[in-house]
Amino acid sequence: MTKEPLVLIIFYREKYITVFINITNMENHNNDEYRPIVFYMDYINIEYNKYLNMKFKGLTPRDFTYLITIYYNPNLSQRELSNILIVSEVNVGQIIKRLEKNNLIKRDFDEKNKSRRIISLTNKGETFVLSILDASRKWENKFFEKYDIKDEIKFKEMISDYYFTSINE
Repeated sequence: MTKEPLVLIIFYREKYITVFINITNMENHNNDEYRPIVFYMDYINIEYNKYLNMKFKGLTPRDFTYLITIYYNPNLSQRELSNILIVSEVNVGQIIKRLEKNNLIKRDFDEKNKSRRIISLTNKGETFVLSILDASRKWENKFFEKYDIKDEIKFKEMISDYYFTSINE
């Protein structure tokens, strides 16, 4: 069986890393050959990011993550956002500044604690997030078109379990 090298460019910890992996043709793979699940997850992530970048020029994959996190967790502080995303507050500050400059988010003082600033989406930001979610749903529909809803739910449960297991080690 001939192995063909596969070159992946992976976005990891804010940097692009080139990875050379020797794999067999997926249809003819040897079941004894171990392939980490993260390999498949990275490849899915790369394809998803390419899709979003085609639809929404000028924003990074990290921007999408921040905007969607703020959408689902409104009125967060910078510290709370850094805890959710498991990144430094400095990193959050840099991205928040850019998103604020693009009028996608705003920072207001907390009425109960004036030393705390609350991050929320602007109207433009909320409209943008809804567009991202709509595009994501369309991409996922294509991804899952060969499977029934039970398979989709099971896949998402497994990925979620994988994630929570990995961050708790």
